[in-house]
Amino acid sequence: MTLDEDTLSACFGRIWPVHNDAFCELLVTLRRQFDGDLDRMLVLAVIGSRTLSRGRTDGMCYESFMDGERADEPPSINLQSIADYSGIPRETVRRKLHDLERLGWITRQDKGYLVATAKAAEDLEPATQATMRYLLAIIGGWKSAVSEQESGS
Repeated sequence: MTLDEDTLSACFGRIWPVHNDAFCELLVTLRRQFDGDLDRMLVLAVIGSRTLSRGRTDGMCYESFMDGERADEPPSINLQSIADYSGIPRETVRRKLHDLERLGWITRQDKGYLVATAKAAEDLEPATQATMRYLLAIIGGWKSAVSEQESGS
């Protein structure tokens, strides 16, 4: 099974509906988990992306992820870098960071780094489970579409 743009383009009509249905389900779950505040979700996602960047999670199983096991200090991230990256206005990011700290979902480390907490992983486990269902749907849709294309169906 080839995972490339040409295969995606050739199988788009079979893969896109699977993605769209699963993505809608994921967004609805995320919206509920974040009390309708998708900007708050995006701010936390940006922090999580930095905290759990590629290479820092290699070989990590789901249980280790949920336990918050981290090998080293994450790269720094601050309010301004979140605003610059996300396009969310700086003042909005400041308010969302305050909300996330109040919920116990982020903490500021000694050097001022923002880090997602184990409490965030615990409280947002339904969102993580929804993300896993989304990924499984995409992978399943891809496999099915490619299999049908290869068999000539």
